[in-house]
Amino acid sequence: MELNLHSEPNGFSEAHAKGKHVVIIDVLRASSTIVHACENGVERIIPVAQVEDATKLIPTLDRKKTLLGGEREGKKIEGFDLGNSPIEYARNVVKGKTLIFSTSNGTVAIAQSSPADEIVIGCFLNVSAVVKHVLAARPKKVAILCSGNLRQLSLEDFVCGGLMVRKLEESFRGKLTLNDAAVAASALAESMDDVGGVVRISSHGQVLAELGFADDLEFCSKIDKYDTVPIVADGRISTQGSNRR
Repeated sequence: MELNLHSEPNGFSEAHAKGKHVVIIDVLRASSTIVHACENGVERIIPVAQVEDATKLIPTLDRKKTLLGGEREGKKIEGFDLGNSPIEYARNVVKGKTLIFSTSNGTVAIAQSSPADEIVIGCFLNVSAVVKHVLAARPKKVAILCSGNLRQLSLEDFVCGGLMVRKLEESFRGKLTLNDAAVAASALAESMDDVGGVVRISSHGQVLAELGFADDLEFCSKIDKYDTVPIVADGRISTQGSNRR
């Protein structure tokens, strides 16, 4: 298996995604919110890169069963129902609903990866489930794409990606070829095993704390809370897995 980690989305194009299984990581907070919403029974998620794309979809759907969620600069988009805090996406809010979702980084990374053979959503909440899913699929080429923050490296995404690499190294039976970024991320994840501390000291984590989202940092730092693996197919996100409470 060829395993390449991309530390941020600059330089990652649709050509890099083609023929690969891509794992999208946006710990703070799109991936964590998507995983949590799926776990809480959202019917489907439609990820879109731009706010305008989200608002254009509204007239085509039943508004009573549709939620608009997302953020720009960490804050809820004006006119949207929900922001990007996973805590907002409780079962009584999202169960049975369609969610149109747009964020500064995560949904942009999903759009960049559209030609991939498969796209899955990963974070600390489901890291082992994602690794298990990849191992079961046995793809020849895997790309772990860290969404970063405004197209720059995010520490929390890089460490999460490194943790995935480490788990794949431990479990894969066969030849595993890593690029330099995957080697570096794996080493960093081994040395920075306090995930909560990583999230709190990260630059984006500090910004979110200043915006009043300190509880999100704690929530997004929980390792293997869920077995759910969100999968992107035909522009929609569905789930694979079972609840873990």
